[in-house]
Amino acid sequence: MSNNKRIIPYLLVLAALGTGGTLMAMNGTDTVTMASTEKNTLLTADTVNAAFQGVGGKITSISVVEEQPVKKGDILMKLDTADIDLQIRKVRADMEQQDVRIKQAKEALQNGYAKISTQEEQARIGIAAAQASESLLNQGTRAEDLERQKLALEAARQALDLATVNYERTKALFDSGAVSSAALDTASNQLQSTQNSVAQQQALLEKLQSGATSQERQQARLQTEKAKTSMTQTSQARLDLQNSAYNIDLLVAQKEAYAIQLQALELQKQRMVLPSPADGKVTRIVPKVGEIVAAGAPVVVVESDQLYYNLYVDESQIHHYQVNGQVVGRIVALNQDISGKVRYITSAPQYASMRMSREKGQSDVSSFLVRVDVPRSPSLLPGMTVEVNTGANHP
Repeated sequence: MSNNKRIIPYLLVLAALGTGGTLMAMNGTDTVTMASTEKNTLLTADTVNAAFQGVGGKITSISVVEEQPVKKGDILMKLDTADIDLQIRKVRADMEQQDVRIKQAKEALQNGYAKISTQEEQARIGIAAAQASESLLNQGTRAEDLERQKLALEAARQALDLATVNYERTKALFDSGAVSSAALDTASNQLQSTQNSVAQQQALLEKLQSGATSQERQQARLQTEKAKTSMTQTSQARLDLQNSAYNIDLLVAQKEAYAIQLQALELQKQRMVLPSPADGKVTRIVPKVGEIVAAGAPVVVVESDQLYYNLYVDESQIHHYQVNGQVVGRIVALNQDISGKVRYITSAPQYASMRMSREKGQSDVSSFLVRVDVPRSPSLLPGMTVEVNTGANHP
């Protein structure tokens, strides 16, 4: 009887083990499989280290406090811009002076071209006149010009005859006391003037009859060459003006360099105002007002509104997941389910050689990293535990 009592507990244990093993076999699971499907992970939020890009300096204002919610683009803090403001003013003043130089150079160039055009026209006229005079000298006097000069001499002689008669009559009247000495002087001057005119017309007629001398022809040739020299000088002056145009191009290029410098300074000034890089909340402010910060040094830490968690899923279960697919997890602290969306799936080399124990021996199992985005709510906090049954989730 005592032996039967001792056997009964062992039978109960064996029965229980048999029943449990049967149930687990029916469910197609064992302890290793159960452990591989139940995953615990932590809810995480991305953090961004905000820093001044390429600039440093003294903090003049901080517009946020820790734990303050911010939107992307909200101003976090500012640097002192006094020095760069002076540089910007100087470059703008240099650009204004450059504009004046360019305007003056263009006006001078325009006036120079107008003056050269006038000089060129005068030179062309001078060349034409000199060539015409030289041609006349070389061709000799035309018959009609000679006849015209004879008529002019005859008219001068007739005027001399009248002046002579008038003088003699006035002289007789003066001798008789009929006219004054002034009248006699006037008649005498008229006589002298007509005599000179006759002499000039006579000399011109003789000149036309004899033709130009070799010396006169040479002088006419020199006048033509001199006129052509004036045209050469104007051509050289036009080349000099073209060089002035190149100087204007240089002034314009210098202004463009100033403009680029101004853009760089204005961009540098814009970067002295630090905006929030993302929606979220401020979790840390490193410097204080008045402190000097270096370019690129983190000054504000912003915790993003985007929450996520990572799952490590073995290759036998990865077919349940796809990018943008839904994953249901359970927030342990809140005892509530939460749905997330797969952001990406990638291999997890650090787990690729994991070995899992099974009843029929050992096998190598590759694992994959699945990142799941979770919409944020006031009750969800980074660091909360998320429990996911990796074998029960489907896309």
